[in-house]
Amino acid sequence: MTSIESLSRFGQLTLLNFLQRARKLFGKKEIVSREEDSSIFRYTYADFYKRVCQLANALEELGVAEKDRVGTLAWNTHRHLELYFAPACMGAAYHTINLRLSAEQIAYVINHAEDKVLFLDSDQIPVVEQIADRLNVEHFIVMGKEKSYDTSFDSIAYEELISGKPKSYDWPELDENTVAGMAYTSGTTGLPKGVEYTHRNLVLHSIVTALPDALNLSEKRCVLHIVPMFHVNAWGIPFAATMVGAKQVLPGQHPRPRDYVELIQNEKVDFTACVPTVWFMIYNFLKENPGYDISSLKEAFTGGSAPPASLLKAFREEFGITIIHTYGLTETTPVLTVNRPKSYMKLEGDEFYEHSRKQGLPLPLLEMKVVGERDEERREVEWNGREMGELYVRGPWVTKEYYRDPEKTAEKFIDGWFRTEDIVVVDEEGYIKIVDRAKDLIKSGGEWISSLDIENHLMLHPTVKEAVVVGVPHPKWQERPLALVILETDTEIDKEELKDKLKEELINHLREKFPKWWLPDDIIFVTEIPKTSVGKFDKKVLREKYGNYFQDFQAILQRKPS
Repeated sequence: MTSIESLSRFGQLTLLNFLQRARKLFGKKEIVSREEDSSIFRYTYADFYKRVCQLANALEELGVAEKDRVGTLAWNTHRHLELYFAPACMGAAYHTINLRLSAEQIAYVINHAEDKVLFLDSDQIPVVEQIADRLNVEHFIVMGKEKSYDTSFDSIAYEELISGKPKSYDWPELDENTVAGMAYTSGTTGLPKGVEYTHRNLVLHSIVTALPDALNLSEKRCVLHIVPMFHVNAWGIPFAATMVGAKQVLPGQHPRPRDYVELIQNEKVDFTACVPTVWFMIYNFLKENPGYDISSLKEAFTGGSAPPASLLKAFREEFGITIIHTYGLTETTPVLTVNRPKSYMKLEGDEFYEHSRKQGLPLPLLEMKVVGERDEERREVEWNGREMGELYVRGPWVTKEYYRDPEKTAEKFIDGWFRTEDIVVVDEEGYIKIVDRAKDLIKSGGEWISSLDIENHLMLHPTVKEAVVVGVPHPKWQERPLALVILETDTEIDKEELKDKLKEELINHLREKFPKWWLPDDIIFVTEIPKTSVGKFDKKVLREKYGNYFQDFQAILQRKPS
């Protein structure tokens, strides 16, 4: 290698730096993992490094080479953490597969990504048995503590695979722009879309998200991974935690709120993150099962959707936990913003909780602009907290294209900017607030209505457990809002007159905040609302189901009594 070539290799931003740093500097720190039988497995970063080397040697024997894809259909375990590093540091790439997708979608993403090897948790065997004969996979590896598993397809057990393999590996010198991993969007509109992450993407994302004004990660932290590792890199937290040498705790297959709470108590967890739905489950468990000590947790994170103010208030005032809102997408590795009030912002009471529901400030190294949704010249809107526009972002961990999908790439990537399709307002301080998804805005009589704002206000009513609002075609106004509501269990609406009374009460509740033309034309009480694989309301399904609702509804209203 010439001196110039040597210089070009120096200082490359790769995940191998994180792996070796953890071994050399934090070799005594623990990684704790809940096994499939609920037993607890413990080892150190020194042991972790040796097993990653064994895995790399095993992958090489299976024929995995640079640029090959290694699929993972797995929960949050120490074995999955090993797969976050071994393929990537070899020059191949991990591919995390969302196990909440349908079997058909799972088959699609495995074949579209061209996975050479598929690692699956033992509970995923029935899923893979449905689709194994359609997969272009050369090897299936079943993960768990056992040395063998009974499958209808040819498979190897993970522990058998790495057993006896060398505990060192001759890692190649990689360019930081080498693809390290990939994931697919949840596929709410059309087929899931593939997103690749380079070593540089992941390293820079980890460094910035660990900053004090971001996720505030450090060696002294004890990190519980609740965000699924099969969902957009578990928000990048496993990489950042390994980088700083934090203790990591992994809750294993099918974790329940009890598992999370017991791990927080027993391992003295002081960092975790999850979506609002899971926070609700944890809160309800704590209220129904008093006596757990979770005092180690002072600050935690949420994302996916804006958390209700009531949830933030309950955790802060009852358990001393401040929940901080973050925001990002699969295409952005994912974290874009974190909501921490600036030092001079003296927010108290309801004002604090309402501000905390915003998505927050962009992280360092990222750029954003908000483009007027109805402006033909696509001009940027004012930062006044009122003007709506679509959020565009760019930066060193924002992907530049979709994998093998030039049509979608041309639609979503414009002059170096990624169109998030999130409609936002930005206040004078630069805090972003999502008011809707572009496809979920309701256009009524030529004016825009935010379905998200209506949903959030409905859920402030004491009788409402969940609420979703969709735009449904209307013969006169183009679209009108239709609300679907799940009520709290103790709300009585057995009789039609009680339903009508509660509808009127909810409409009056909305009338306090919104103009008349924003109010839903009807409210339907339901027991279940369909959700996507990542736990968001599946509005596409609802729009299809209720597409003719207002045509039928108007006919009923206009029908003369017999």
